[in-house]
Parts: sequence; structure tokens; C-alpha cells
Amino acid sequence: MAHDDAGRPAGTRARPMTLPVTIDPMPPVDLAHDDAGDGPAVVLIHGHPFNRSMWAPQLAALRDRFRVIAPDLRGYGDSPVTPGTVPMAQLAADISHLLDGKGIATAAVVGLSMGGLVAMELAAAQPDRWRACAFVATTAARITEAERAARLASARTLDEQGMRPVAEEMAARLFGPETAPELKASIMAMMLATNPAGAAAAVRGRAERPDYQPTLATLGAPALVLTGDHDSYSTAEITRELAGCLPAPEVVLLKGIGHLPNLERPDEFNQHLLSFLTRSLP
Repeated sequence: MAHDDAGRPAGTRARPMTLPVTIDPMPPVDLAHDDAGDGPAVVLIHGHPFNRSMWAPQLAALRDRFRVIAPDLRGYGDSPVTPGTVPMAQLAADISHLLDGKGIATAAVVGLSMGGLVAMELAAAQPDRWRACAFVATTAARITEAERAARLASARTLDEQGMRPVAEEMAARLFGPETAPELKASIMAMMLATNPAGAAAAVRGRAERPDYQPTLATLGAPALVLTGDHDSYSTAEITRELAGCLPAPEVVLLKGIGHLPNLERPDEFNQHLLSFLTRSLP
């Protein structure tokens, strides 16, 4: 059966499920991460099924003005893997643990795709910690029964068949029309290098995600919503819904770009992000 970008059977609109935002009591883990530059802290949170290396162009662009922290989320890259189910709230708690260990009390947070959901969890749990929030190629759509079933099916595929089937399915939808073959190949290699047990645990956690819209409606920090006009995951409708949840967001639409704007058009992306982060300084 065909599914739309939110995991629903095509042509249907399933009833949303509303779940509370909670921090799971699972103990935090020490995340592998990059820590570069000096100045006000900025946390870059990658999506699924990627790792912190996807932020390399942003580390280079931001480190002269900011201290840039780019972690591998639990289950991804060089960070520890927890099989089973890892909620989005736990991924957020791990990042809070990382910042606590560095003595970083306030920061800006930038989340891409699933990383945007983790950023929403952070904003819900510690609203006063974040001086700015950038939501890149992500969604605030409420989980539906159809999406939940699709994500659980994807997790089963990861457990039973490894990364390749999921990576190949994603690769067909990730990019804008002018993406260089070299970038496509490097992203495929990144996805295939991901531990399937770690990825499956996060996908199950995403299937149980809460309703972030009330959190976004009361967000006091400046917010940036940035996506590409060829993003088949964070479509125009999904992006409008996300922006509509926020009090006064800055919205940027990059032309000819798919789901990875920071890599498909790094110079343009960096210009918008750096401008937003600079304006958000106290």
C-alpha cells in the first residue's frame, strides 16, 4: 500500500493521537560528539539514519563565532546503542546530560528531521535553556495510527534485514533534482554505516512521540523554520503546519532543495542559519 510523507495510506487522513511530553527515566549515556569553536553554544542535532558528520559544513561555518556541539544521538554514529525502544525524550535527555557535563547552561539548538523532534523535546523539558530554536526539514504533525504502524514496520525491517532496504527507500526521496552524485553516495554510505538496532530503537520511539504543538505554541525563544521546496518528507503542507504552531517564526524556503538543505546547498543554508543565530544573541 502506498503511503504519504507522514506514513498515512495515500488518500486518507487518520485520527491524530495526542500523547504527553515526558522525559523517560532511562539513564542517560555519554554521547560521542564534536565540540568546536568558542562563543555562545549552538547544538546541532542530526536526523535519522545519519550521524554528526552531516554537520561538517556547519561546524566550519559557525566555529569562528560560536561554540558548536554536534553529538551522535544514542544509537547512531559512535554513540552507544540501546536496543528496543528509545523515546525522543530520551534522546533529548542525553543531549541535556552532555551539556550539563560541559557546564553549558544556555544554547541555541538546531534540529534536522528527527533531530527537530528532539529539539522540540528539549524545548518542552527545559524551555529556559534555549535562546533560539531552528527547525530544519522537520514536522510538528501529530502521530496517527497509520504512521505509527508504518514506523513500527520500518523498525522490524531494520531488525530483520539491516540498514540497506530502509536506506535505499529513503535515498529515492531524500534529494532535490540537482544533487551531485558524490553527495548522494556519501549519504548512502552514512546510512549504511548506521547500527540497525540503534536506528530501529529510535524509530520505535518516534512512533510513540507526543504532541509537540502545545509546546511550540508557547515557545518564547526565536524560531527558524527552514526547508527545501523539493522535500518529499517535510512538504509545504507540513512546513505550514509547523510554522503555524509557532508564535512568530522566521520561515525560509530554499529552492530546488530536498530533505538535506545543509548538505545540498551548504553556503546558502549557512548564510540563513548564521544570520538567525547572530540576531538571536542577547
